[in-house]
Amino acid sequence: MDELLIHGFREKINSYYPISDASFEELLKMASVINLTKNEVLVQQGLVARQFCFLYSGYIIAYINDDMGHTYNKNIAVSHDFIASTVSSILNQPSKFTIKAVTDCVLLSLPYKKFRETLFQADDLKLFYIHYLEKNWVIEKEEREVSIVMEEAQVRYKKLLQNHPDMERCVPLQDIASHLGITPTQLSRIRRHLK
Repeated sequence: MDELLIHGFREKINSYYPISDASFEELLKMASVINLTKNEVLVQQGLVARQFCFLYSGYIIAYINDDMGHTYNKNIAVSHDFIASTVSSILNQPSKFTIKAVTDCVLLSLPYKKFRETLFQADDLKLFYIHYLEKNWVIEKEEREVSIVMEEAQVRYKKLLQNHPDMERCVPLQDIASHLGITPTQLSRIRRHLK
């Protein structure tokens, strides 16, 4: 396994809560590397998700297709994010969304069931997971919801590019527009205005 990938994975975990070498080794024992090519699907809407992944490099989108054929972007994952269909994995139910690579990607995959069992065996892993869930599913989710309601689309777009300058080059504009809660036409207007 690539040393840079392992280092990135450890750094990301420790950014939430520092874990012991022994706990980290337990995670590595169950981990495997996945290489996705552009447009390859990691989790298919309607199928049960079975993995918790660390995205080492690339961009991934999570999106929902409705019965009318409309697509709604749930999230864009960037390098060093964790990505999973967590509800599907916890409840062992079909995922409500698809997770797909929009660039070539390298991921570290942990089988969710084994990962979850391991979490309950070590306090440091429990604390890591609690901090991860709070930051991503409470704090950042609320910030995004407030941003969509309170900030103009142009402000949201500029913030996105400040945090991820190469996103516009790597992620299709319709996916960025959907992530921002606007239409591709609105995004085109904003981009013209900013130039």
